[in-house]
Order: sequence, then C-alpha cells, then structure tokens
Amino acid sequence: MKELLIRLAAGETLNADQARLAFEAIMTGQATAAQIGALLSMLQLRGPTVAELTGAARVMREKAVKVVVPKGLTVIDTCGTGGDQARTFNISTAAAIVAAAAGRPHGVVVAKHGNRSVSSSSGSSQVLEDLGVNLRAPGHVQTRCLDEAGLCFCFAPNHHPAMRHAAEVRHDLGFRTIFHLLGPLTNPAGAKRQLIGVFSPQLTELLAHTLRNLDAEHAMVVYGRIATGGGIDELSTMGPTRITELHHGKIHSFELDPTQFGLPLTNLKALHTDSPQESARLIWSLLHGDRGPARDIVCLNAAAALVVGGAANDIAHGLRMAAEAIDGGAASATLDMLIRISNTQTTPSST
Repeated sequence: MKELLIRLAAGETLNADQARLAFEAIMTGQATAAQIGALLSMLQLRGPTVAELTGAARVMREKAVKVVVPKGLTVIDTCGTGGDQARTFNISTAAAIVAAAAGRPHGVVVAKHGNRSVSSSSGSSQVLEDLGVNLRAPGHVQTRCLDEAGLCFCFAPNHHPAMRHAAEVRHDLGFRTIFHLLGPLTNPAGAKRQLIGVFSPQLTELLAHTLRNLDAEHAMVVYGRIATGGGIDELSTMGPTRITELHHGKIHSFELDPTQFGLPLTNLKALHTDSPQESARLIWSLLHGDRGPARDIVCLNAAAALVVGGAANDIAHGLRMAAEAIDGGAASATLDMLIRISNTQTTPSST
C-alpha cells in the first residue's frame, strides 16, 4: 500500500491492477486508517480514473454477498450515486417498482441496490422500510422476490460486509469519496443492464467507460438538469437530461428533452419531500393512481430502465408500459408482493 500511496502523492494514477491491490488491502483489513484516509483523499482531490474505478469495483464485486437470479430472467438496477443535494423524493426507488411491474411479464426484473440517504430526503432503504419492506430478507427470499414480484431490494450493508474496514474512516472524513461512485457499479445480483444517475455531468462518460470495462451489456448514465440551475441524479422533468449510453460496447452521449414525449416541465419544489415518511406516502399515492409531476418523473425513469432491460424499444414505448403498469394496478401489486414476500420467514430449499 505504501508504494501505491507514494505513486499517488507524486501525481501519478493507478492502473486497474494497482487499484485492485489497494482496495484489496482496504477490504481485507490490511490497510491502516491513515492509509485508507490518504488514498481516499488523494483520489477525491484529483478525481478517480476509469482504471481506478474498474480495479476497485472488481474487488467490491468479488467480496459482495451475491443474490441468485432465477434462470431465464434478465436483471436490471436503478441505483444512482446520490449526492445531488436536491432532496427530492426517492425517484429511483419508485421507478424500480414501476419498471419491475412492467418488465416482469417480459422476463425483466429489478434488483434495486441501495443504502441510507445521501442527497434525497430519504434513502431507498429508509423509504422501503417505511412502506413495510424487510431490509434483512435472506438471500433465498430475495431470489423469491425476484421470481414472484419481479423486484428485490439489496440493502448495501448486508451485501458488502468488507466495507466495514473503511466505514470509520469514511465517517471521519465527512466528504464524498470514490465509494459513492462504486455503489452503483457493484450490484449484488450482477446486473449487466443499469440505469445510473450521477451528481455531476462530468461523470456520465467516466462511469459508462468503467461499465464497459466491467462487461455491462446496456446502460444509461444520466444527469438531469434543473431549469433554475444544478441537477439531479435522475432523468429530469425540470429540464434536459445528459445521457451517456453504453450498448453493444459502443458509447455515445446525447441530451433528452422530456417535453418531446409530452411531459410538462415541472420545478424542484413539486418533487421535494422532507422525510422518509413523506416520501413513502408520495410513492404510495402515485402507485395508486395519483397524477402529476411525481408520476411523470417516475414514469420517465422507469421507461429508461425498461429500455436498458430490453423490455421497451425506446423511451416512448417505455413510458406507455410504465403508465399501463400504474393504471392497471400492477405497480401497486408489485410493491404489495415485495412487502409480503420479504417478510416471509422461510428456510432455503434443500433440493
């Protein structure tokens, strides 16, 4: 580790193998707190490279507690980086529910990776817990959730126990580190199709190239703009969204305007909530038919998830699928089923 820190202190970058060695030392408890703090600080000040993200993500993936995906199903994720400070309701969680409802008949399921709050009024775990989902469901129950509900929730602390070696240092540092970018790159179900929101437009291509190194099949990395300035780590209905898409190994960036799909522009206030409970109530209401800005932005993000999952041909098609899943009751039924199955106390099959 000392040699790698000397390289970083001299202004050099690490290749993927060197980054793997550094994060292997962290996640096996071999690195000291001082070394972890130095590594995270230097990477944050300069900004991690594709190679450094690739090497670190490979270590985290290897050490993750995996979720088994039933045969014949295509798994996707809607996990973002957080960190946009917009304090919206948990859009990606609601989009995951809607995408699961619309995608399950087509063999597309969602393994939603998430944690406590970073930038929204509540993290995905907090809002799902408030809705009644069991965050501690064992692996075989998560597999059943995928099979029957089309959706499971992968609470990050349950699946990345090796992260405990960096937890205290991260808390003491108090600023955003490379681990905020690694979360969406380390889905426990091994999702190769992803919708990832990021907190800066400069990150869309960085993560897309990293995903290509990690053998992703189809992904959209998005940064949604707010008309009054700033942005969110979601597709936006407050302005255009910068999207970097990876598909069949090719990467291209473009902007998507929500008004081209007939979605009216809204403002941040319409999407703001102050607590996990308020966020949960809003999500429950839109899943049960409430229309307005919350439904619009959830449908837009679910549509993109359905495209990367291969269930929808394009965003317009995905929007129709998302609306039908809500209006036909499939979305609320998916949440109900996730709650019921995740709280089922069963033992794994011996067959």
